[in-house]
Amino acid sequence: MKNHSIIGLIVLSSLIAEPAFANEQVIAHGENPQGKSFFAYTGLVSKKDAGWQNAGMDNGIFEVVLNDGVLDVRFVDASKNIKSVREQGGKVTTLNKGEKEAAILVAYPAETIETYTFYTDNGGQNKFIMTQVKSGPNALITQSSIFTGACQFVEFDKFPD
Repeated sequence: MKNHSIIGLIVLSSLIAEPAFANEQVIAHGENPQGKSFFAYTGLVSKKDAGWQNAGMDNGIFEVVLNDGVLDVRFVDASKNIKSVREQGGKVTTLNKGEKEAAILVAYPAETIETYTFYTDNGGQNKFIMTQVKSGPNALITQSSIFTGACQFVEFDKFPD
């Protein structure tokens, strides 16, 4: 069973890496976000589930895509489907970029805000930090999270100004 999961992940990885349009370019590929989440004791969150929890997306994959100068983030969700921030009504904006660092903002109106910081560490490894805040009239829960993980690659110079 484990081999089928690995094979499925490899297939999903290759699918998400394939450009959907001729002018599309994958400029960052992050994997396996791990971190902490705080769940507020509101709405659907029970008292026993409220508070800090270890969190992560084992085998999670996301990519930053540039298509005709417009940024998007694609990711594989819990149902193993490929999703697009822009197709779901979100907006993706470059916050800053440098030679070895770039940051983007993802905003879903009335629901979720995410920041992704991509950087090359002092050891030469490409990594990311992702923060996420879920709150507002369209959010099912109120939650804040911070995740970190590795990037297969990041093309810092390709992030638009």
